[in-house]
Amino acid sequence: MIEETPLRRIPQQDRGQRRVDKILDAAAQMFAEVGYEAATTNAIAARANTSVGSLYQFFPNKEAILQMLAARYLDQLRALYDQVLTAETTQLPLPMLLDSIIDPLAEFKAAQPGFEPIFFGAHASASLAAAAEELHQTVIRRVDAIFAARAPALTASQRNLYVTISVAVVEALLPLSESAAELSRAQIIAETKRLLLVYLEPVMGFGGEDG
Repeated sequence: MIEETPLRRIPQQDRGQRRVDKILDAAAQMFAEVGYEAATTNAIAARANTSVGSLYQFFPNKEAILQMLAARYLDQLRALYDQVLTAETTQLPLPMLLDSIIDPLAEFKAAQPGFEPIFFGAHASASLAAAAEELHQTVIRRVDAIFAARAPALTASQRNLYVTISVAVVEALLPLSESAAELSRAQIIAETKRLLLVYLEPVMGFGGEDG
């Protein structure tokens, strides 16, 4: 698991919290651009428009920045999944269901370029891998609940197959869209939805609660 409080000092005022957030934002950019190994605390501080001394007031080292940034990403993703994987989502027509899940995830990935390098880069620690796997299994369980409600005729084994493949498709194709030009990005997201619509319609049906 990710360390709960990797901060050397917890900010007591809004100004301190804003400085921590700026450092984390700058670190995310640096990790995405040059990788964790090549990023330095001096470069992160410069990108955050703060002194390296101010950085060290809150973070003892680069690893602590990584841990804090990873924890922030996980909190944001959990909140996002709470928003999109709901009982109401289950009742939507299939195209709208896919829109309501894939579009927010694509927006998150586009807005957080440091996510993939942090959790899946060469430096990724056992704790980061475990945290990412825990979140992945949470997603699997919640998507499984949607399948159970939409396709009750499926056995647990059949449902697991559909869930595993559907989640894998999204996890594989959304990172591809992030490196594409704007038009290509939209096309990749649209094709991801179309692929899943063709794959899932035979078992889920096209409509929602109206059938």
